[in-house]
Amino acid sequence: MSSWTTRLGDRLLGMAMAAECKSARLDAAAVAVDGGRIAYLRRGTGLSEAIVMLHGAASDKSAWLRLAKTMRTGMTILIPDLPGHGESPAQAASCYNVQSQAGRMLGFLAALGVGRAHLIGNSMGGAVALRMAADSPGSIASLVLIDAAGAETSSSWLRQQFSDAGTNPMVAIHNTADYKKMIGIGMEKPPHIPDFLLAALARSYMAREEINLRIARDIETDLDQRRVLGVIDAPSLIIWGAQDKVVHVDDAQTLHSGLRNSEKVVLEGIGHLPMVEAPKQVAALCDAFYAGRAAARLPKAA
Repeated sequence: MSSWTTRLGDRLLGMAMAAECKSARLDAAAVAVDGGRIAYLRRGTGLSEAIVMLHGAASDKSAWLRLAKTMRTGMTILIPDLPGHGESPAQAASCYNVQSQAGRMLGFLAALGVGRAHLIGNSMGGAVALRMAADSPGSIASLVLIDAAGAETSSSWLRQQFSDAGTNPMVAIHNTADYKKMIGIGMEKPPHIPDFLLAALARSYMAREEINLRIARDIETDLDQRRVLGVIDAPSLIIWGAQDKVVHVDDAQTLHSGLRNSEKVVLEGIGHLPMVEAPKQVAALCDAFYAGRAAARLPKAA
């Protein structure tokens, strides 16, 4: 591929992402937290309560664009790039395990003046959300856990493959074909991506291989959050793709059993990223969950 074609593909990818953000009515912003800079997307101004969406490892804030566009909530939506991901730069001395990222995200809430956060977390972002709810219960109003890491009960297809092959196909990406394979592992029903955008996405991902490997190593040190489930009181909605190859669907029941105030929904025919594969379904579940929480807070009729 020529350098001109590469530049054009990268430019078109940037334009496509900008158009998606505009369609979801999301504006780009950044804030300093813990000596670093966190880039995020924002819709709305009120901060007494806000929805905060936390992506998975080696992902970024763009994972939430389809869901944010579809949700009907009137609450402010905040979508950060977790430190070391997307446009939030990595720092040489930083650790990217779950506890460290949870601390930074609590700092993110404090820096913006968020009173209470309704966290939506996918994969690693789900584990971070669990730790945040355990460490700072007064800051977290509710949890939506979408194919969340942190409660492994059954070995997933990916875990078995990683063990057998010795390489993680979600991180070891060396060409567009590897990237396309990774998408097929992550999603049962991946959306169509034109070839030129697929190539641009693959280049961006390959450029981050070193930090992605580091993040993968760091989060394995404290990914298991089962010991904190019993202390979490926040109302929780657990959403899972039945065909998830990355985190086994059995883990949904582990979370449901461990979180005393939770409900569980399993979506058939969906993989690890329901918010990308089935944004309308997930949005409807989230909107109903938040409406139910709001109704529960209303004073009882005399």
